Amino acid sequence: MSAKKKMDAYLAEIFNQFIAIKDDDFKKSQEVFKSVYQIVKSKMSDKCNYFKKYSTQFVYAGSVYDALKVSRLDEFDIDIIIRLPINQLDEGKLGVILENDQPGYVKMRIYDGFDNLDKQPEWEKCHVVTKDWRDASKYFLQNKFRFWLQKIVQTALNDLNREVTVNGVKYLLTYRESGPAYTLNIRNSPDEPSFNLDVDLVPAIKFTLPRWPQGYRRIENSQIKDWLVVPKPNKAVKEDTLKNRCWRLSFQEFEREMMKDCNQLKTTIRLVKKLRDALGMKAIASYYIKTLFLWKIDGNDKKYWQTKISLLFQTMVKELYDAIEKKNIPYFWHKDNNLIEGLKVSHQSIYLIKLGGVLKSLECNDVDAVAAALLTTSELQMFKKSEFSQQFASKI
Repeated sequence: MSAKKKMDAYLAEIFNQFIAIKDDDFKKSQEVFKSVYQIVKSKMSDKCNYFKKYSTQFVYAGSVYDALKVSRLDEFDIDIIIRLPINQLDEGKLGVILENDQPGYVKMRIYDGFDNLDKQPEWEKCHVVTKDWRDASKYFLQNKFRFWLQKIVQTALNDLNREVTVNGVKYLLTYRESGPAYTLNIRNSPDEPSFNLDVDLVPAIKFTLPRWPQGYRRIENSQIKDWLVVPKPNKAVKEDTLKNRCWRLSFQEFEREMMKDCNQLKTTIRLVKKLRDALGMKAIASYYIKTLFLWKIDGNDKKYWQTKISLLFQTMVKELYDAIEKKNIPYFWHKDNNLIEGLKVSHQSIYLIKLGGVLKSLECNDVDAVAAALLTTSELQMFKKSEFSQQFASKI
């Protein structure tokens, strides 16, 4: 067997043993969440008429949505789509006026559409919750919107005594602050088989083409029509008044469409993410890695991703190395936004040393060194004892 084929075999086995999520785990996590959420949502609807009327759907976001989760399905993000009681296609004072902020963020200004809600019959029964969602300058405040949803979830869980029963199994529920998001934890009672799932619940506003934020790239001939704004604050903004006006743009459905039918793409992304985790590169978010791949998709046709996994992995590790060396990963939708502009010099130096060693191992097809870089100490011990490793050892 050639050195390249051996590297391909090792990477495939490492992926199967330590990266791929088992179908049964994926199915159970989704089934439990959907069942639990339907119960919680029903109680939330009882607590808030606005939520009952305008909560249209939820969508999986992040790595789970993209099928890029690594190793375990113990957490995922959910965008809860909330409609506004106005025409969101209207770009004037009767709808939503979008104003650009720093690349990746917009501000939303709502004038007459909300000003006139208190004159409608449903004001006290339904729309009164919107009165605190804007500031004196009519800007829609992301923190107020988040707090509104969080309060409903907390009240609903309290009414449920923080537990639900699904198919005869009791699940215990807690809800805690986790950075800018709030996380719903679903775990079973101690006398049941172990189950533990964290779900970030994020309210989101959906816009539909032809509306599009000014200055952001468009994907030609796309079948996707919807994009989102989510209340995740811009960390670069220090002043609270300005920070609360900023909403993050999300083009996740367009990104998912771009990744479709790219044969080895998702396997390669997950290998790079596993390497990131094993090397302790905590300052490199999963979305930064995904962005490197979006640029690579944009510059190649779908056939490129039929390349051998060893070559794709080596290529993308080099892309990551080069990006960290230049301290620049341009946001795919607006290249003026450098995603790693704030990377600390100390982290940059350490990451380059670690990735440089991995690249040398890949260049000389040192499968043992690559395995050691991808796996934790306990995983490496397990891998060496596996039937796969024993078979390769017997051939040497």
